[in-house]
Amino acid sequence: MRLIIDHQTRYHYADVVRRSTQYLRLTPHSTARQQILSWELELPGEATCTTDGYGNILHVLSLESPHEGILIRAHGEVEICDEEEIVRVDLSH
Repeated sequence: MRLIIDHQTRYHYADVVRRSTQYLRLTPHSTARQQILSWELELPGEATCTTDGYGNILHVLSLESPHEGILIRAHGEVEICDEEEIVRVDLSH
């Protein structure tokens, strides 16, 4: 099954924020059960990509200029296999 994912997160602050840091775990891994066909993060600035202590893909977004809100968008295409397909693949090796 092919999934199209489009997720948005909006932050709106009551007052102007001078700087902020967001830790974003919005990027999935390819696994035996899912293949990431395409994936993109749309961010209001540059983010550093790393992994956290659990192996999750982590983007750190630091905004150093005053802002009243943030819009973050994660979108892409993912192919999901059902468990029967995984068993068939595993047994054929």
